[in-house]
Amino acid sequence: MSNESKQTVARVLTLALGATTAMWLFSYIALLFSGKTSGEILFVLGALCLPLAARHAKNLKEGAWVGFVSALLNLLLVGSIIGGKAPSEMMTAAVYWVIGLFAVSVLLAVIGASLHGRLKDCTCGVDWHFGFLLVATTLVFLMLVTGGLVTGMEAGLAVPDWPNSYGHNMLLYPLTEMVSLENEGVFFEHAHRLTGMLIGLTSLLMVVCVWSWSKVRITRVLAVIIFILVCTQGLLGGLRVTGFLTLTQDREVLAPNVWIGVVHGVVGQMIFAGFVMLSAMLSPRWKSPEKTTNKGDVKWATMLCAAMVLQLMLGAAYRHMIGDEALAPKATHILYTHIVVAFLVLLFAIVTGIRCMGKGNTLLKKLGLALHTLVLLQLLLGGGALVVILINKGETTPMYEVIVTTLHQANGALLLGASFATFVWVKRMMSQ
Repeated sequence: MSNESKQTVARVLTLALGATTAMWLFSYIALLFSGKTSGEILFVLGALCLPLAARHAKNLKEGAWVGFVSALLNLLLVGSIIGGKAPSEMMTAAVYWVIGLFAVSVLLAVIGASLHGRLKDCTCGVDWHFGFLLVATTLVFLMLVTGGLVTGMEAGLAVPDWPNSYGHNMLLYPLTEMVSLENEGVFFEHAHRLTGMLIGLTSLLMVVCVWSWSKVRITRVLAVIIFILVCTQGLLGGLRVTGFLTLTQDREVLAPNVWIGVVHGVVGQMIFAGFVMLSAMLSPRWKSPEKTTNKGDVKWATMLCAAMVLQLMLGAAYRHMIGDEALAPKATHILYTHIVVAFLVLLFAIVTGIRCMGKGNTLLKKLGLALHTLVLLQLLLGGGALVVILINKGETTPMYEVIVTTLHQANGALLLGASFATFVWVKRMMSQ
């Protein structure tokens, strides 16, 4: 396959995955306002993501493929719409929904592709291999945010069984039950599971693409490691709920495991870091980097990454322990250690950032600035999270606490990603 053909395939995949990710995000938010005008508006905006993305396709045929691939990915949601009915009714509804999904998706994408050249196109110089990894990385980040909401709202056990959901096949769990006010927390937990399935499918596609696009051994190996971690992450998520492999939904039998939840949180963040590094390795600059860094820069970047991983483990342990009645009293020591390590992260991030910004390389300057910005914001959010936790004396978690703690977790993921991106780049640019 020629490079031009590979770019065409990468462009279609990038646009389709990007549109689908945006559609899922709009739908996720819209369902929070289910039954309200704002929710309907958000659904419409989500549908418009497809033609907006497809307008970057080079021709109508490419546009049609963008719509087709997007429809394939969105099949993961069809079961939620038709679920809960009798088998014969589900089969009939499935035929209508699948045909309608593909027809509407292809039509919207072709309409978007027909606008190519009529609107300003800022993607003419894009390396679509790199673009695909960036979109996949964004999807993983959004998954971390939804996971943070699940933990913050203590909704991790809202659905008692796995791989089923209240006895239903996970893909057939009815949307009506998912958003029901009576099933508090189910929406966040089940939406998190569906997003995890989309990431699993994306990571499988990523491995195939990376092995097709790159001949570099370390890049291929990293892609496989990420895929294995994604599969492991799915298993950990299920075992966190049940404690062991079983199809029962009897809470008397199940044994939810907090420590598996901690590992689940850590592995999820490391998957994000892996996608960040893989994105860097497939970027256009990776092939001919400027040799501007030295062993000292690599040492500081390495210490920053090590401190971030330690901080990640402590943060995950605290968030899960504080939600467990038996472990909550013991979480204070974890919190104090988390605060101490935060100052180590601050030191390493500031020094690494300063060293990067002093190299005269545009990319390193941006990474250094990102490190400084994110680490300072993280300290502010960490302080805010500590305050809202301390002032909450009730048994239920108020929404402002969920928002602040989730923002702290999400920004921590960005800081982790920036740290690992800095590490791979200073390592790549190191002078021999």
